[in-house]
Amino acid sequence: MTIPKTKKKKLALAAAFSAVLLLIVGVLLAYFAAKDKEPNLIGVGEDEISVTEIFTPPNQEQDYVYRKLVEIENTGTVPCYVRVRLEFSDSEIERAASFSADLRDTAPAPDDADYAAFAESFKSAQIGTGSDRYINNLPDGWVYVWDESPADPDVTHGYYYYTKPVAPGEATDALISWVRMHYDDTDSIRAHDVYVYAESVQTVDANSGEDYTADNENGWKNAWHNFAG
Repeated sequence: MTIPKTKKKKLALAAAFSAVLLLIVGVLLAYFAAKDKEPNLIGVGEDEISVTEIFTPPNQEQDYVYRKLVEIENTGTVPCYVRVRLEFSDSEIERAASFSADLRDTAPAPDDADYAAFAESFKSAQIGTGSDRYINNLPDGWVYVWDESPADPDVTHGYYYYTKPVAPGEATDALISWVRMHYDDTDSIRAHDVYVYAESVQTVDANSGEDYTADNENGWKNAWHNFAG
């Protein structure tokens, strides 16, 4: 897709291995910034984002959970809307994974009184219809747009969109907080990557000066639709 000269897209990417968190955000930010050289036309403001993670390396077993809290911080000087892609290193891993938005810092032990509620908070990471899929149980402020989603105006599919504007210095609510891996047998266990790819767009149109936040319900759609051209 060709990026219009009057618009600016900032990308951030974070990758977490099951045993090691790879800090490669800075490298990819530099790469994408180099690909987008046109100046931003809204005063001196600039939209910059950063993927913020809390990651706890797990002990890999047939069934295990690990902490992976993902938020997107606005490190720029103007409000922006944010969208995110979550990608696994391969489809087989995705089939074994589920996400939870439970915000506790530590996973309860199986014999704890609230373990059942914690376990029930996990929903399949695979994209699809049904109440067992995470995309249909997202935290407040997040929506996932795909072929089954009503979106008018249309926005790019395959992203988790944060529908609230994010002010400078603020962050989104967590998109995910925990990952659970459940394998059919121990021979299926393998190391994997979970990639977090984020983009932002300003809440004010660079050409017309229109403030998309004036439309509380559809502002995020209008901003991304206009960005896509």
